[in-house]
Amino acid sequence: MMRALGNSARAGIIVLGLYLMGLLVDAPRWGAPMVEMVSPTARFADVLMVDWSLALVVLGALLSMAMIGASYLVRDERLENLVWNESDIEVASAPSKRSSPPKPMDKVSGNELAMLANFLAEKGQTVFQFFRSIDLDDSGEIDTMEFQLALSKADIANLPPWDIDILVSKMDLNGDGKLDLPELDIALLGLESTEPEAEVEAEAQPEQDEKEAAERQARMDKELEERRKRLENLDEKARKKEEQLIRVAEKAKTIDFGTLGVASASEADDLQKIKGIGPFIAEKLNALGIYKFSQLANMTSEIEEEVNVAIEFFSGRIKRDEWAKQARNIIGGEEE
Repeated sequence: MMRALGNSARAGIIVLGLYLMGLLVDAPRWGAPMVEMVSPTARFADVLMVDWSLALVVLGALLSMAMIGASYLVRDERLENLVWNESDIEVASAPSKRSSPPKPMDKVSGNELAMLANFLAEKGQTVFQFFRSIDLDDSGEIDTMEFQLALSKADIANLPPWDIDILVSKMDLNGDGKLDLPELDIALLGLESTEPEAEVEAEAQPEQDEKEAAERQARMDKELEERRKRLENLDEKARKKEEQLIRVAEKAKTIDFGTLGVASASEADDLQKIKGIGPFIAEKLNALGIYKFSQLANMTSEIEEEVNVAIEFFSGRIKRDEWAKQARNIIGGEEE
């Protein structure tokens, strides 16, 4: 737009200049007989005041347009040079109606620093090299905006500013609101020193869960035998309900409790807080060995179907009612 304005102004100035020169050469007053002597300067002034008055006004407007266009061109060239000089920084294009929506903000997980340490290890990058690459203004300090951009570019997390402030404050030893190289180095070094221990614990956890699940199944088998023996002493209504619960409990072997986790009745949650779970469905879940929200939250799509079949529920109902999601939301609300 400004480039076109400048070009139009220049073309107009050229045309107007030719027109004014034509007026100056062809002005009739130059050949008219003069009664009294008039100096050439005075005649030229008459031409300027009479024949050129409107043209000079137009010339002033065109010059103003040319100056405005030139100033915008200079600004655009400076901006272009700045972008080329900052080649390490990705500059996003101007938003348009066709452009994709902005990347949504992530929820802080608490593992961002561990993920950053893993990222550096995978890239073979030292903390010093990483620090230099994200210190965009070469100030020797990393502010929250630079750290936010670094986490986003590394595909670790796209966190809002308030979560970045909390994350930086955990590493900011001198309390100035920024990170220097020693502070970042100490924070990541502490994670690296505890990482092997955490890996050992993570590897041992599935084995422990499987062992607990096997022990629990043995206890349930023993309890089922005792419950079957007591059926004869119950009335018809109570016996029918107990038979259903026993039938559900027998299907516990088909459930992956190594993934769900093991719990006991003594630590049971109120599962009826979840939409779709009534009193009898809660009893069936307990008979199956599911007592806690954390177990429901751990359900995969495959386990959801296994539980659905085990408790003799409508096909796909657990997935449709999103029990796992509801359980995670309840757990998250209790933690807050």
